[in-house]
Amino acid sequence: MERTLFVFEGEIREKDYFNSLRSAFFDNSDGHVLVSYCNDIYELFRVLSEDEDLDPFEIIRELNPVIQQQDELASLRRDQISQIYLFFDMEPRDDHYSSDKLLDMLEKFNDETGNGKLFISYPMVEALRDIDNHEEYLTRTVSLSDCNGKKYKGLTVARGDRVYQDHRKIRRSLWLRLIECNVKKANFMTCNDCTVDDFINDQYPLEYTADSLAIANSQISKFLPNDEVAVLSAFPIFLADYFGRKFFS
Repeated sequence: MERTLFVFEGEIREKDYFNSLRSAFFDNSDGHVLVSYCNDIYELFRVLSEDEDLDPFEIIRELNPVIQQQDELASLRRDQISQIYLFFDMEPRDDHYSSDKLLDMLEKFNDETGNGKLFISYPMVEALRDIDNHEEYLTRTVSLSDCNGKKYKGLTVARGDRVYQDHRKIRRSLWLRLIECNVKKANFMTCNDCTVDDFINDQYPLEYTADSLAIANSQISKFLPNDEVAVLSAFPIFLADYFGRKFFS
């Protein structure tokens, strides 16, 4: 049986959110393999930059002590994996962050059937619950000074709708709302001739027209110069990308 590998930065919250969306949208998940890298994207960048011929799958498997303790995962061969998806945080205040590193990783991980396809949470995984008013979310940002883990987690609890705080309560209907909000926002961020009212008033069809590189470039060129990050969650964007146009029809 071919497997789909899902790689998460963290061990708990990312898997909780993913299991929630998986129960809502995937009828059969027997072939899903979930692992945690237990480090950030910039550490993965460092390892890969030391030898460009390294297989990212082998790096993720060999450097992860959790995987080594699970016989099924430790024995997986690359040819048994048909698709790889990675979920990491932007973390602009990380000591090793740089815009060039982020763009380089998105270029390297742009094909789920090759090295893997990378989805970034801006600024981090808690972006999923950093939403209250759906129209206001289109322009919601967070200051760079609030982009450290503890501070941003507290901020999302304070200003996010309580319905999104508990992953166990995010049913399919709420996921659909999250997908709509995040797709609209991604499209708005990457559209040079659009206004926020265009998306509030549904002047454009609900279809994911952005891509991960365009989103990152928008963050770098439009938001970081103002010492802020546009809040955007990786998981709804993944769903829109994975299911494609048929998801909205």
